[in-house]
Amino acid sequence: MASPQALPADAVAALLPLVAEAAEQSDAERRPSTPILKSLGQAGLLRLMVPEEYGGAGAHPRHFLEFVEALARVHGSTAWTAMTCNEEAGIASAFLDPDAMTGLYHEDPSVVIAGSGVPRGEATPTEGGWKVSGRWPFVSGCTASDRLVLTGLVRSRDPVGLCHILVPTSEVTIEDTWHTVGLRGTGSNDVVLEEHFVPHQWAAESKPFGMPRPDTPFYRLPGGLRFPFPKVGVATGLARAAIDEFVIQATDKKPLHHRSTLRQRPTAQAAMADAEALVGSGRAFVLSVLDELWDVAERNQPIPAELHARCRLASSTAVDNCIKAVEGLASEAGTTANFTGSPFGQLVNDVRAVAAHFMVAPYQRQTAGRVLLGLEPEDPAF
Repeated sequence: MASPQALPADAVAALLPLVAEAAEQSDAERRPSTPILKSLGQAGLLRLMVPEEYGGAGAHPRHFLEFVEALARVHGSTAWTAMTCNEEAGIASAFLDPDAMTGLYHEDPSVVIAGSGVPRGEATPTEGGWKVSGRWPFVSGCTASDRLVLTGLVRSRDPVGLCHILVPTSEVTIEDTWHTVGLRGTGSNDVVLEEHFVPHQWAAESKPFGMPRPDTPFYRLPGGLRFPFPKVGVATGLARAAIDEFVIQATDKKPLHHRSTLRQRPTAQAAMADAEALVGSGRAFVLSVLDELWDVAERNQPIPAELHARCRLASSTAVDNCIKAVEGLASEAGTTANFTGSPFGQLVNDVRAVAAHFMVAPYQRQTAGRVLLGLEPEDPAF
């Protein structure tokens, strides 16, 4: 198995203080910081999953996970937005014209691409391009993006096809629908198009669950395995932030009617040990199956159903472990965690929001169990 090339650690570390400074305002405004996303783009950190020949990094998924984790340890919403922007850039590069994508990155290396790969629109071929209408929910980062990749159904085909488009964000309507307690700063609003013309250069047709064009190990993975792992990075980063905060509070805080600090309390010690075990074991499970999966992809071999199932299982389990870890630490922190000045409230809400994504939702464990028992997955994305 080839040794994966690491991401530029210095570039990531240099941006983390800026991410921390912008975090509070981002959450308050319910949108990501445009300067932060542009800085990430300029550093090449929003095209990590784009093939190298297109101007991206072609990063190993392990390093992508570690990048997202580092951001989430500072601010969950920035991590989630950077993660999805990388995923959407990967979708655009997977299906759209290679010359168009290469030219786009050459013209503007800091371009921010958000969007949705879920086919919530309708696309109709027309002279010179496509007419596209639809509403796409949960478009993280749309308010700070330059372009949006969106997917629509092509019902005129038999069987029904898909059309992927890349449009300037200025040409869509963004509806303010993201009123949440978790991952508030992602700005994951609805995006709407009405009979919008998209020229052929910025549109591409594919089959549902069809494989992308570039022949890279990442694009050899089925769609259902290209997207769970980054969500784990958000969850583990948030859990690490909770562990960091608990160490500070346990060192300084004296609980009511106690002469010693919180860290002297046996239940606090148990909560700390449980959190470390939950986060560490879940993360190790994920990295183990991810390396196994990548080895198969590099050899251009079919992904066995059993391995696919274990990858789904590892991802959903790791996220669930992180939720348990954060909730356990917040509970042991006592009343302190209930105040708005404490990070615990946002950390609990953010890590719970990660599990709401269908790629790492709790029911994925049932899907994995079915396959491991020799049954059909009953999941079209499997």
